[in-house]
Parts: sequence; structure tokens; C-alpha cells
Amino acid sequence: MKSLLPWLALGLAIRLILIPLTLHPDIRGHYLGAYFITRHGAFFSVYDFISRLPRDDVYTRLYGDNFLVYSPLTYWFHAAVLSIESAVIPWGLFVSLEQDIGAAIAMPGIPWLLYLLKLPYLLIDALGLWFLLKIVREKHRLQACILWVLNLPLIYSAYMMGQFDTFLVVSILAAVYFSKSDRPVLGAVALAVGAGFKPFPLFLLPFLPGLKIKNIFAGLFTYFLIILPYLPSPGFRQYALLAQHTDKMWYAGIPISGSQYLSLFMVGYVFIFWMFHYFPKKLPVWGWLLAVLLLFYSVTHYHPQWFAWISPLLILAAVNSPRVWLPVSALVACWVGVVLSFEPSLNLGLFGLPGNIFREINRFYPADRLVSFIRSAFAATSLALLSAIQSHETPKD
Repeated sequence: MKSLLPWLALGLAIRLILIPLTLHPDIRGHYLGAYFITRHGAFFSVYDFISRLPRDDVYTRLYGDNFLVYSPLTYWFHAAVLSIESAVIPWGLFVSLEQDIGAAIAMPGIPWLLYLLKLPYLLIDALGLWFLLKIVREKHRLQACILWVLNLPLIYSAYMMGQFDTFLVVSILAAVYFSKSDRPVLGAVALAVGAGFKPFPLFLLPFLPGLKIKNIFAGLFTYFLIILPYLPSPGFRQYALLAQHTDKMWYAGIPISGSQYLSLFMVGYVFIFWMFHYFPKKLPVWGWLLAVLLLFYSVTHYHPQWFAWISPLLILAAVNSPRVWLPVSALVACWVGVVLSFEPSLNLGLFGLPGNIFREINRFYPADRLVSFIRSAFAATSLALLSAIQSHETPKD
């Protein structure tokens, strides 16, 4: 344990330094829903709150009726944060952040507010590390801890962007932990809890060990209970349950007629399912989840913070099989390239710096083509990584 402490201190220091230095506008989204719950009592009507405001209201003009698109646990958790921190939150500055982020950035209290809004993710971060250290063998714990505290995708998502993808990270780790402990049903429940923030973990349910029907039912039933109070809400059904950002995985396809196509994600997903069905020992538990996520990133124009979901599985791959360090590093490097290709608020703008990396690249080479090459390299490296992971090397991991 003593050998872990210096690394834990380093990881904590990195996070605490980055929290007040970086700000992305998306942090307003989940905290706006939480604000409506805590300050306006909109617990069960949060998805319809903006649509019921006057058409000239500031929130209607700024955000529109379809702004709150996340699953219910997102707003529950952040509402709990606002309630617990209520006595120390500078509410005037908070409202300014929601209504005029440009003015809020210039206010002296913004670093303190950012600490209050982002620090709760440290608790979820610590829970993820606990699960990770429980999963890996004792001889790998120091290495796993180092990789976790230096987990760039997670740090970027939680402490720079202020996004809550850490919950999906922990739900995936919990699913692996419970599956290794011969409790895959609890793993399914853990994935459903993650889906209570963003729905994607539901796609991982068929790849847990044990009886598939039982796991899928447990996960879907848990998710149903989470969303049940909001099913009568028109806003939830239209903007969150069927949110447009969940459609990204279906864009990539091969046309077979004027209106029909082969979905690359579905082709790959069903192929992985049949491989798991006939050869479940071909990969460890975490390896099958890794395969699904690698497929997703390979054929989807994903938001850069979503890459945090796969980070614990890449750590498990690296610590259990030293020969995959190179492809794992290449995948992270490809992700960095993708992040730099996005609009400035997702890279330089996080630090308030001017400049547009994509535009600068375009001066010398077509940036879209370069990013396409990077995404292609990611897909090819994903196949190489899965080929390199052999189940006989990690029979218990």
C-alpha cells in the first residue's frame, strides 16, 4: 500500500491543478437539470421544465426545449451535489455560468465554483480505482494504479471537461469485478446503473458470463426501474430516451439500395456476439467488453469524452499482457489526434487559449483526410490488439 501512496498523491495533484484551469460549456447541461430539481422542485418534470417556461425566458432562448438529453441518474446525482454543497455554492455565479458563460469566466470566484462542480467526481474516480485493484492480481496492482492515476482520457473527461463519464467507467469495472466473482447478475445491474447516465452500457449486457437471458433481463429490468418515473414525460421520451446523440453508431454503413444499408456497427456487434456464444473462453471477460467498445470507437464519430469508457479495459490489457503495450499506446495516441481535430473548445479552448488546430493543419494538408487516416489506424490497431490478447495468458483476469 505504501508504494501506491506517492502515485495516488501525484494523481490527486494533477486533478486538483486541472480543475480550476479548464472549463467547457457542456458542464452547464447536467448541472442545469440539477438546478431545476433542487431550486425549482422539478424532480419528475425536469425534462419538460424548459418547454413550460415562457418563450422569452432566458433558458428557453439559450437552450431550447431539447437541451436536457441525459438519462435520469445524471440529474439525480448532480442535484444531490448541489443540495449537499448548497451552503457554500456561490449561487449568483452559478446562475451567471448557466446564463452567460463569457461573463462568468471573468469573475474571480470561478475557480472555487469549478472545484465545487468537479470535485465530486473524485469519489467516483476512487471507487473505480478500488474496483480495478480488486480485479488485477496483486503483482500487477502498482502498475495498474500508476496507469489509473495517469489515465488521460478519464482526466480529460472528468476534470477538464467536467463530464460525468466516470460513472460509466466504474459501471464497466464493477461488471468485470462481479463477473470474475461469479456474480454476473450483479454485473448486469452495474451496467444498468451506468446506463442510467448514458445508455451505451446496455450493449455490453450479452457479453457477461453465465446465462445470457438472465443477465440481459436483470440489466434491462434495472434500467426500466430507473427510467420508469419519467416515461410519462414527453420531454424524456422525445429528447432523452430517443436522443439524437445515441444515433451516431448507426451512421457508418455500406449502401445496398437507395434506402437500405449494412450498419457497420451492427455487423461487427453481431459477429462479436456469435464469437462470444461459440468461443467464450477466447477472451477474458474484460476482453469481450473491450471488443465491443473498440468496435464502437472504430465506426463512430464519438464525442472525445466517451473514450474514457474504455480506459480501464485498456489498463487491464496492458497489465495482463506486456506485449500489447504498443497497440494500447497507439490507440491512446489516435484518440489524442482525434481530440485535437475537434473544435477549439475541446482542446485549446479548455485552457482559454486562442487558436484552431484543425484550421492550422488545413493550411498544409487536408485535415479531414488526416483525421480519417487516424480513425482508420485506430480501427486496424483495434483488430491487432484483440488478436494479441490470448485468453490462455490471463485465465483468471
